[in-house]
Amino acid sequence: MTFTPTPLLLALLLGLSQSACQPQKLEQGQASTASTESQAQLDAIKAELSQIKIELKQVSSQVEEIHTIATASTRPTTRKLPNLSEQELSLHTPSLGDPQAQLAIVEFSDFQCPYCKRFLDTTFSQLKQTYIDSGKVQYLVKNFPLTFHANAEPAAIAAYCAGEQGAYWPMRDKLFANMTALNDGLYTQLATELKLDMKQFNHCQTAVETKAQIAADRALGSKLGVQGTPSFVIGTLKDKQLLAPELLVGAQDFNAFSAVITSIQSKP
Repeated sequence: MTFTPTPLLLALLLGLSQSACQPQKLEQGQASTASTESQAQLDAIKAELSQIKIELKQVSSQVEEIHTIATASTRPTTRKLPNLSEQELSLHTPSLGDPQAQLAIVEFSDFQCPYCKRFLDTTFSQLKQTYIDSGKVQYLVKNFPLTFHANAEPAAIAAYCAGEQGAYWPMRDKLFANMTALNDGLYTQLATELKLDMKQFNHCQTAVETKAQIAADRALGSKLGVQGTPSFVIGTLKDKQLLAPELLVGAQDFNAFSAVITSIQSKP
């Protein structure tokens, strides 16, 4: 609220300021008149101050209301989904965190998607530190290579095959770090750096079962309404099932995830 003093209040304040520095002599008759005028001015000021107090109370109430609305609006839009079975949730799915956690987040990701990399670079570390490492959330990743990203599926296969030797997460980091140079030579190079069994790695890359697993991930995402990456399915984890999950789409910031998690935790 911007307060604009009235001419009366300005005049009095100016007069008080000047009288403190430049006293003026008044005749006896003038003194009585001046006293009456001063009392009237003081009464007017008191009336103005009372009105200001009323307006400040109104503004304070409005600020509280705005704060309440703004806080509520920080929760991003999500869409409710059907429950995920144990098989849908965890079959050949790399995960981080406590399997006994109360919540789970399932990311559908594409190694050629710049928004997936943005999420990894700006949000994932804080999400991991706050919720995954603390045992509150189990984090799982499903592959959702988009058809217009030619290198996304081969990269997903390379990550999956690294995961078969317990190296999914370091391979994931390396693939995103080199997302503009995805090719067969890179996958071999990264597998070598990770000291994987290359015979097993190469066999896995060409196995029919591997491609079928990537297709199964994509089919599950499509069933849940995933159309772009990254997309996240967040819900309550119970008996190895994901109950009352919600779909959150896009490279959201940490506050968005925190708001959804808090909302789910508050439900009976």
